[in-house]
Amino acid sequence: MSDEADIIIEDDATGDCLLVERAVAFYLGEQRYALPIDRVQEIQQIVAFSEVPSGGLGVVGMINLRGHVIPAVDLRQLVGMSRQDYDLETPMIICRIGAHLLALVVDEVEDVLELPAGCLQAAPPMHALASKMLGVARLDDGLVYLLDLDALLAGIISVGGW
Repeated sequence: MSDEADIIIEDDATGDCLLVERAVAFYLGEQRYALPIDRVQEIQQIVAFSEVPSGGLGVVGMINLRGHVIPAVDLRQLVGMSRQDYDLETPMIICRIGAHLLALVVDEVEDVLELPAGCLQAAPPMHALASKMLGVARLDDGLVYLLDLDALLAGIISVGGW
């Protein structure tokens, strides 16, 4: 994945340059979420992981990623959804948290989205994940919840000693 989170495009109507944030979109159930692309290292299919007894906080195990042992977190559990069974097609989003890596297990990875300036609005305060979102993007094909990875993983990071 690119380290460039933002790109600049030219507005066809006005000729003005607009800042666009790039994000990796994915699904948990029927809901579409996204993470800023600068936090994503790569997308992989699930690999065998060693379960962590009483991992808590959505930690389902540890995986070996090219010689580095990293935690695997079921993102469904972090957002309050029930855990689903995994199969060989289950995707993982490998994310950077400072100098560390972490695998987020999701239901489906969609694509890289370009979120034009002005399409991102504050999350409604009554939304259960409002404090864990950077905002909500209203696109032609529906809403996308842009997650704040640091806020979402705050409990795991502090427990893991990162």
